[in-house]
Amino acid sequence: MWWLLGFIVLAGIGWGAFSTRRILYPERHPIPAPQSLPPYTSHTLTAPDGVSFDVWVLQPPSPRARLLVYHGYYANRYQVLDIARELRERGYEILLVELRGHGSRPGPFTLGVRETEEAGVVLHWARSRNTGRPLPVGVLGLSLGGHVACQVAARFSDEIRAVALDSVYSRFFTVLTQAIRRRYHLPAFPWVYLTWWSLQLALRRRLSRLDPAALAPRLRQPLFAIQGGEDRRVRPAFARELYERWAGPKRQWFEPWVAHVGMFTEHPQLYGVRVAAFFDEVLS
Repeated sequence: MWWLLGFIVLAGIGWGAFSTRRILYPERHPIPAPQSLPPYTSHTLTAPDGVSFDVWVLQPPSPRARLLVYHGYYANRYQVLDIARELRERGYEILLVELRGHGSRPGPFTLGVRETEEAGVVLHWARSRNTGRPLPVGVLGLSLGGHVACQVAARFSDEIRAVALDSVYSRFFTVLTQAIRRRYHLPAFPWVYLTWWSLQLALRRRLSRLDPAALAPRLRQPLFAIQGGEDRRVRPAFARELYERWAGPKRQWFEPWVAHVGMFTEHPQLYGVRVAAFFDEVLS
């Protein structure tokens, strides 16, 4: 009997360690660079924990505002480069940073904990580059990058004046449950809970407090939420609570046939027009 109990405990610990590592050190799904890169400059900054990282700046001739743009899970900055190009052509200075554990950056990814600290460094550095009037700042995040964007908006609410979210879930536990069921065909209990607790031990944070839906009642910036009805990763029901709980003014762009982060693919020019129109209105 004791050996069986010991085996169960070891299996639980092993699963927690394995699944946590898979999340914090995600598989690399390389997104190739487009055939032509927009003009940009690269700058090396240092995070509060001493890690060096690069920020790409897409600079228009006379920027009207500044946007911090985050890609999604498994991806890299090339996922949002065409979006950044569209917004730059409409007069926005774009700051692109790869998330930890993605693209060329080593892990671990920290679900926004360290990434939010890096955002503070980026924002401070960008302010120091101002030669004229200070630029108003907004943030755009896709999927898990939107999770990070919400934390950045909450931490730096005095500076981040508008938020656009594309295919962003309300609560990470719900998406985690779906991902483990789909990939490993395992039930929520005990497997998802073991992963959840192991992640919190690894990151030393209560992850529920970082959920977009948990932060939403504090977020009074205007919100532009983009969602597709054919999203199999973040189903519309998974995103509804975030939208309903958001404290600031909000609007939504929903199309029933669009897949996960697929709105730009379906409507590349209209995406730039609508996102820029939102930021034009709320950052002017």
